[in-house]
Amino acid sequence: MDIARTLADMALELQQDGTPPAMLDRVVHYARLTLDADDAGIMRIISRSRVETPAATTSRVDEAHALQVKHDEGPCLDAILGRATYRTDDVTTDRRWPLWGPAAAEIGIRSAVGVRLATRTRGYGSLNIYADRPSAFSASDEQVAEMLAAHATAAFAAAEKAEGLTAALESRTTIGQAQGILMEKFAITSDAAFEFLKRISQHENKRLHTVAEAIVVQRDANARPQK
Repeated sequence: MDIARTLADMALELQQDGTPPAMLDRVVHYARLTLDADDAGIMRIISRSRVETPAATTSRVDEAHALQVKHDEGPCLDAILGRATYRTDDVTTDRRWPLWGPAAAEIGIRSAVGVRLATRTRGYGSLNIYADRPSAFSASDEQVAEMLAAHATAAFAAAEKAEGLTAALESRTTIGQAQGILMEKFAITSDAAFEFLKRISQHENKRLHTVAEAIVVQRDANARPQK
């Protein structure tokens, strides 16, 4: 397999996906494909005792993650909280995770790689890749997994930023609509309408967008024909 070509294809597809859930699904698919693995998934940590699996190739990934929470150990948890990458060649004999390893073997997992998904300022979770055979992954596979994780992290962060920008633009539009309603109703300037919104926001201890949205919704309700 041409790893460079595969990673390039994934990067293009990630740009087209647009949303974090779609991107994560794409990443786990490519992780299983490029590393000749049996399963792959994303772990997002809420706390040491609570994690989510927003993307997985099969339900067994959820089980593997749940077992790490149950035993408070495992390569995926450590990838999030410790070094960037952890690999185990045989979960049944790896002394780093004496409880999780045998439990993972019971659901068919023998090898695993966990890689942190994080920017310099924020962590998202870990990319976790599993195989049913021992010694399934090499040091070069670790590097490929880290490249996959880097692509995923960059795409995830960019998509999240874009979603935040969209929300900000929508909020600004709503505030502008509310200003227009107030200007027309009270024959005031744009600045005066904005100050009016701010005073209501402070008096009622509500976000400016929430106050503006209520004014727009009320205007729309009053504009509907009465039955």
